Amino acid sequence: MTRGFVDHGNCIWRWVTLLFFVGLATTTQAQPPVDTLSGQATVSVLTCAPGSELYSLFGHSALRIQDPASQLDWVWNYGVFEFDEDPVRFVTKFARGHLKYYVLSYDYPRFEAEYLHDKRAIQEQVLNLNDAQKERMLAALLENERPENRYYQYDFFFDNCSTRERDLIAKALGDDLRFHPPTPDDYGSYRDLIDPYLRNDVWADFGIDLLLGLPTDKVADQKGATFLPDELLKALNGAEVKLDGQWRPLVKQQVTLLDIPRSQVTAFQYGPHLLGWGIFALAGLITFLGFKSRRPLRGFDIVFFLVLGLLGTLMILFWAGTDHRATYQNLNMLWALPTHLILAFTLLIRKTRPFARRYANGMVFWMITFLGVCWLLPQAFHAGAIPIAMAATLRLVWMWYIGKVKAA
Repeated sequence: MTRGFVDHGNCIWRWVTLLFFVGLATTTQAQPPVDTLSGQATVSVLTCAPGSELYSLFGHSALRIQDPASQLDWVWNYGVFEFDEDPVRFVTKFARGHLKYYVLSYDYPRFEAEYLHDKRAIQEQVLNLNDAQKERMLAALLENERPENRYYQYDFFFDNCSTRERDLIAKALGDDLRFHPPTPDDYGSYRDLIDPYLRNDVWADFGIDLLLGLPTDKVADQKGATFLPDELLKALNGAEVKLDGQWRPLVKQQVTLLDIPRSQVTAFQYGPHLLGWGIFALAGLITFLGFKSRRPLRGFDIVFFLVLGLLGTLMILFWAGTDHRATYQNLNMLWALPTHLILAFTLLIRKTRPFARRYANGMVFWMITFLGVCWLLPQAFHAGAIPIAMAATLRLVWMWYIGKVKAA
């Protein structure tokens, strides 16, 4: 086994695409050189800017403790996993939601070097804590690093690097901490929250909209929104801590440790839309040619419905075969039905084609109904997916029509 550092707020892309970025460096487990702090110590939250690669789209966060008296400058990173040398087993484990993440601590210069190399900014929020509160923070981090405690079940929205730090701060400070959510406490859906981070990767945006289900469309409050490091930074800036019986701002000072501008939106924004409408146009052309020639032109349908059926099957696997809650109840299966696989195979065999026509007869009503009500459903559908569903409907209508003509 080796261990790799990963900005795991974005790990959703690894199980969406089943591709993983192993990490920036291997490391051995280390322990902070002290277990108590002097009055000069500071505790801070580090917020790292999103990067341009798939593995860094949502940014990252970590906790830092400095103590000049003991020359301590240490970072706790909750985005670490053990990489299995068997790639297939590793990918399968992550895709099923069985890959354990854990917290690892190491010196700050190494942490900063990683982000300097990737040209990603780091913001530091120095927390306004008294000595007892700092000690409780250190004790909580050391307790988290114990072998029996350090591993956790990663969940993109509900248990990641950012939420781990939020919860640790809340537990360590207890009643001495209070957040101030906005009124109304409504940040939009989780899907809305991640969309701005995907403007430079529209194909990743397309993938997430296809493979994530209803939990992604749940409305997030302030606490829920802090799965994103940027939102945690904002929440901490608005929070208060009790010191000497008085409520004071939790963040004493915010400083820029690495000042690197974020990349601008440069990606072509309409690739998935063009793909969807291109498929619809092709389906329309094939249908027109079939009508003119009075031939079914089944080759397109075999490939098209085979792909849709495989996509629907993948959605079922991500719902029923994984522990990733964000992929549950995926309503994209209403148009990318796994049963389309049966249609594709029956079109290949002459004696089973009557079944294909009966299937098409039933599916026409289903697909037309879906297109009529999809905007009313509780899940948002990517704009590029709708013309693909329209293309499937058109080809099913054609199968129904050609079957009716032959029957006459």
